[in-house]
Amino acid sequence: MSGVIAVRRAVVTLVIANLAIIDTSVYIDNLRSGRFQKELLELKFVVRASAVVLAELWKGARSREAVRAVDYLTANLRVVAPNEREWVESGKIVGRLMSERRYDDRKAKEIHFDVLIAMTARKIGAYLITCDADDFTAIRGIMDFNLICW
Repeated sequence: MSGVIAVRRAVVTLVIANLAIIDTSVYIDNLRSGRFQKELLELKFVVRASAVVLAELWKGARSREAVRAVDYLTANLRVVAPNEREWVESGKIVGRLMSERRYDDRKAKEIHFDVLIAMTARKIGAYLITCDADDFTAIRGIMDFNLICW
């Protein structure tokens, strides 16, 4: 069989992973109380970190334990961030929320990062996992994205 290349046929199974972005609210609740420890350990998603979530977590990381936790997430998760177009679009969405829901400036500032987190999840086709159902449900009324509320 000299000069003949033998090719073995194999069945290749393509596995498409479901992606998830975990919202700041879940990380904070879990860090404070361990409330979602079981759910996080049993999660059937490949987790990506939102740069916006990491920024919020770093802003609030005061204790040694919190700094270690955020440092771990930053070092070990693939980070996704909103691009320029998404920043501009997020302002439009926040403006609509202010008009439709009569949000004041304080609430608009508060929800702006949530809009960016939702846009990032939508961009990569990920589920957004949160325990802040009210704000993300309001955002979902304007833009479509996969949402799981704990």
